[in-house]
Amino acid sequence: MTEEQGAAKERADKKRTDPTSQLARGELVHAEVKPLDLSGIPSVITGISLWAVAFVVLFLFRGRLEDDGLDWWLWVPVAGFGLGLIGLWYCRRRWAAIQGGHRSATED
Repeated sequence: MTEEQGAAKERADKKRTDPTSQLARGELVHAEVKPLDLSGIPSVITGISLWAVAFVVLFLFRGRLEDDGLDWWLWVPVAGFGLGLIGLWYCRRRWAAIQGGHRSATED
């Protein structure tokens, strides 16, 4: 056996253990996992709450922000809060349509 044939046999004997190769060989199977939250409402409420906290923190440092010319930073969480309220309205409307049977859960 030549050196090249020995090296080729050695490579063939080694199984690739990366997940992509294992999946291709059928060794890994994807589990059917249902989404945790179809409505999205808890996620949006969490985001709105975080924007409110960010506003309070920045409001406490308002004087320093004005001194540094960064007082516009105070408006960023206000915009995030407002957009979050729009998102909350949309998610509630969408969830009501899904619950009423007017829309499928996978349709967006």
